[in-house]
Amino acid sequence: MKKVFLFNPPSGLYRRDNRCQNRVEDQTVNVVFPPMELLYPAAVLERAGHRVWVRDYPASHSSWRDLERDLLEIQPDVALFTATIATLESDLSAAELIKQNCPQVITAAKGEPLFYLDEDIILKCQDLDIILRGESDAYLPDFVESADWSRLPAVTYREGDRVIRTHREEPLMDLDTLPFPARHLIDNTLYRSPETRNPLTTVVTSLGCPYKCIFCSVPALTGTSVRYRSPENVVAELEECINRYGIHEFLFHADTFTLNKRWIVHLCQEIVKRKLPIRWGCNSRVDSIDEERLIWMKRAGCWVVGFGVESGNDEHLTLMRKNATAGQAREAIRLCRKHDVRSHAFFVFGFPWDTEESIRALIDFAAGLDPDFFDFNVAFPLPGTELDRLVNDKGLIIRERLRHGGYAVSAVSTESLGADELERWRRRALWRMYFRPHYILRTFRNAGSPAVALNYLRAACQRVRNLLQRGHRPQAEPAA
Repeated sequence: MKKVFLFNPPSGLYRRDNRCQNRVEDQTVNVVFPPMELLYPAAVLERAGHRVWVRDYPASHSSWRDLERDLLEIQPDVALFTATIATLESDLSAAELIKQNCPQVITAAKGEPLFYLDEDIILKCQDLDIILRGESDAYLPDFVESADWSRLPAVTYREGDRVIRTHREEPLMDLDTLPFPARHLIDNTLYRSPETRNPLTTVVTSLGCPYKCIFCSVPALTGTSVRYRSPENVVAELEECINRYGIHEFLFHADTFTLNKRWIVHLCQEIVKRKLPIRWGCNSRVDSIDEERLIWMKRAGCWVVGFGVESGNDEHLTLMRKNATAGQAREAIRLCRKHDVRSHAFFVFGFPWDTEESIRALIDFAAGLDPDFFDFNVAFPLPGTELDRLVNDKGLIIRERLRHGGYAVSAVSTESLGADELERWRRRALWRMYFRPHYILRTFRNAGSPAVALNYLRAACQRVRNLLQRGHRPQAEPAA
């Protein structure tokens, strides 16, 4: 039995899953989700007989000193931490802190940027022993138990001055064979719905996406073939959350949750049949929602659906390889309103082709669409994406801004607009959308209770404070 320490470094409150690397406070809905990127590995390792600790330092507002104290107390054999592109420098300093306090510990890291930048990072960061790539949950026990890393399917490490990068095709994981996330290893009260303040958790329902949007890393990381958990398996996890942890609010996480109509209806029917008292949200493409899906989703407790609308310009959507249209976005929002399901629309600009005129048109389109919630993001060149290659080829990337990160601080220019101008346009878009009188009235009318209305008011005040911090550049602090 080995002692394994899994943690998110105290380098800022960011989403740390593969598709989202944004700073939490930069989004309209400031919600902190449990670290599935740690809880699944923890469950896999516990099942293999190892002793495991999990710490989510950003969520608990903990410091580097807290990490140091935990290291000295636990004295792990292996320490595995996550990294995002925006916090990369700070995250990697965790390896140095580990080696300073516990030189015998094997240091490992994983995360979207490490998938692509692994060789350079393993050479530069001498305190980091190994990078885990791909679907590491499948081979984690072998990694922890074996000294022969060359037999592992997707890792990067050093042998002297040489970089060893293994790459062996293996069958993709059957998601039903994974144990449920090890929620008993975290403080579940840290993760709450921003509307109700009730405990909230994430349930991963599928992996993979058949679409190839130029700004998204998902197809390369989890594949273009969608793998689903069975509805019965998902519902069993919901029942565990309700009965063991007292959690009734959920985000169903998937690269596109509503893609398979038969599967989503089956899942909702199982929830209804078992009379589960739950409230949940999910994501969707604008072209994978319809009346029947929404009716069943509403009956099963769905209250909000997030849509990657991105643009109201069909030509721009084609350039993004979104494979969707503005008309489909209008229909998706209309259907949500008809069935009393809230809509959350995500818009993005800052591509090489964007101009002042196209951004104005996007803001007009968003106002006309009138979703219940919305976010405007500046396109961010995640490593390995087509967007990353495109802005590099055109000389539009601003590398020193990558570490400020997320979708509010621009790390790119367009062919006609600078990075600072893109940030000003983002603030301008949000100001216009937030301060529409009918939007304010509808938001508070839909709150449903004074307590939720008060939470909306608090969130609005915080959002205004964030927007007033012009030119604010958040920067993660490295370990002292």
